[in-house]
Amino acid sequence: MKRLGVLFVALVGCNGGESRLDQVLALTGDEGDGATVFADNCAVCHGADGSGDSGPNIQGEDELEEVIGVVLSGEEEMPSFDGDLSDQEIADVAAYVTAGFP
Repeated sequence: MKRLGVLFVALVGCNGGESRLDQVLALTGDEGDGATVFADNCAVCHGADGSGDSGPNIQGEDELEEVIGVVLSGEEEMPSFDGDLSDQEIADVAAYVTAGFP
């Protein structure tokens, strides 16, 4: 993602263990399920096709790690979805977004 900052410091556990980011990255995201997660949680701001509405255009975002980091931590006006979405739902929506809204 070109415009999204890296917000991973808060995602790394103080005990040196596996971070939530790493846990989500270890999963295989399903684009079909991600389309549903996106429609239910993201489209209201980013538009049904990711082209933007009240939120920014996210078409062309192709860095899986950054998409997951932003979903977990939030950024600017976007809230964190940590605690609202399961690790699998985050992996799914990140797979959908980075696939280019198939």
